[in-house]
Amino acid sequence: MGLDIRSAPESMDAAWVTGVMESAGVARGARVTSVEFLGYIGTGQTGANARFAMTWDDPAGRPATFVTKFPSRDAQAATTAFANGAYLKECTFYRSIAPTVRIRTPRTYAVLYDADTPDFVIVMEDAVGCQQGDQLVGLTVDQAALAAAEAVQLHAPRWGDPALAPLLGVADVPTQVVGFEMIYNLTLGPFLERLGWRLDADVVEVIQRFAGSTKEWITATATPHTVVHMDYRPDNLLFGVEPGAPSLVVVDWQTASVGPAMNDLAYLIGGGFLPEQRAVVERDLVEHYRTRLTAEGIAYDAETCWRDYRVATLWGIALTVIATVLAAETERGNEMFIAMAQRHGRHAIDLDALSLLR
Repeated sequence: MGLDIRSAPESMDAAWVTGVMESAGVARGARVTSVEFLGYIGTGQTGANARFAMTWDDPAGRPATFVTKFPSRDAQAATTAFANGAYLKECTFYRSIAPTVRIRTPRTYAVLYDADTPDFVIVMEDAVGCQQGDQLVGLTVDQAALAAAEAVQLHAPRWGDPALAPLLGVADVPTQVVGFEMIYNLTLGPFLERLGWRLDADVVEVIQRFAGSTKEWITATATPHTVVHMDYRPDNLLFGVEPGAPSLVVVDWQTASVGPAMNDLAYLIGGGFLPEQRAVVERDLVEHYRTRLTAEGIAYDAETCWRDYRVATLWGIALTVIATVLAAETERGNEMFIAMAQRHGRHAIDLDALSLLR
């Protein structure tokens, strides 16, 4: 008998949610008497996040809302995400990796994945009192510093851990080289056709030139790898804005992987600021991160850290190109990807990242 996975709002009912909450230790004998779909959260290019209210027969000390993650409502995007392992990665992260790191993520009540159907659902806490960041608006310096410090709590506990790659299904380096080169080159043309005309000419040039250096990028650093988010940007950061709320909750782990920690930091900073502001603050933010990483017992000298950061600026280009083509297309999504391509492309140009791959 297959798993009882409820992967659409209309399939949620009080009995199923009661079972989930009881298994998670939340219900403690109480029953959910009704469930109300409150709407989708965000635009959901790859997955569909939804918020629900629930009524209890004994509400004392029990949450009034919860959030679910379902497959994308766009059939092609969902098929792609099942095929490339994105949904499985997120489930694996919450089940097996989140308990071993210290970064603040939503508490999960249920993580159900069926490879045969295929189908999945993640039921998690609603980060009440938090506000989602906005990629188009960007970050304040204080928000970026908070996110950089929180990234240390992801990276430090599993730094150099060889058990991570098989857990997350990360291939050996030769296979990574072939796969990355293939997916970047397959998506480059469609990306430029859709959005290239709205980008600066030198940004388009660096995006095109990177296609010839993907192998060198994969092998560009000898720094030990760790677990990385790989989409560490404002839209996936929930900042506490009300008393009692956590200061930061990090969501959307479908891109979780194993790689250089600087991929997360360069992506955060490069995409979170306009170029002129980023140029002023990035050195301090990188050192802010490195100092905290060192305090966790990880040796990472300033020169190597900065070089790795420069190389990692190219990850923002890669993800933007690939995600634009593979994710469901929306108006807001296109505007977001244009902003990301401009910012990450300019970042790689300003720090002369491609010169490090020669």
